[in-house]
Amino acid sequence: MKQYLASALLLVALSANIGQLQAAVTVDVYYAHLCPDSVRFVQNQLLTLSPQLLNSITLDFIPFGKAQSVNNGQSFICQHGPAECEGNRVQSCILSLLPSQQAQVNYVGCQMSFDADPRGWECAFRSGVNLNAAEACVEGTQGTQLQLEAERRTQLIAPAFIPTIVFNGQFDQALQDRSLVDLAGIIQELLV
Repeated sequence: MKQYLASALLLVALSANIGQLQAAVTVDVYYAHLCPDSVRFVQNQLLTLSPQLLNSITLDFIPFGKAQSVNNGQSFICQHGPAECEGNRVQSCILSLLPSQQAQVNYVGCQMSFDADPRGWECAFRSGVNLNAAEACVEGTQGTQLQLEAERRTQLIAPAFIPTIVFNGQFDQALQDRSLVDLAGIIQELLV
């Protein structure tokens, strides 16, 4: 009898966990380092999420915007100029080195501010990331590879507007439009 009861309790616990896994929402944020609309999205939508909502989603930041690579990453051309290209690369590297989603959100929230150091190193320092590893990434092939991967992913959705927000791997124009003013509401709806 005890074994049956323990098995039943285990089954209920597993079912609850599976239900939680099914309710998970992924949010991909396609943005650009110096894009004013991206800054507004991060400050007015992303950073206003409650800790509970933030912990109920899986975020992926793709700092590339409307950039394009030249000669397979030999250089990049960005909508807001060379400083944006450098910032996208710095952000890709820093994000790849941060161990948790919360650390990534803190870093992006710091960097995507109208008052932030445009090169991106002040917020990198504040994030606690190993600055030597970050600099090696930015100056080396890893930074190029991260930006080429960001370009590949961005091209898959071909955004007309930056930032572009993709939920659960599927672009939806209505959700995109709403996400710029009601990110929390969309996440709450998708969790149900």
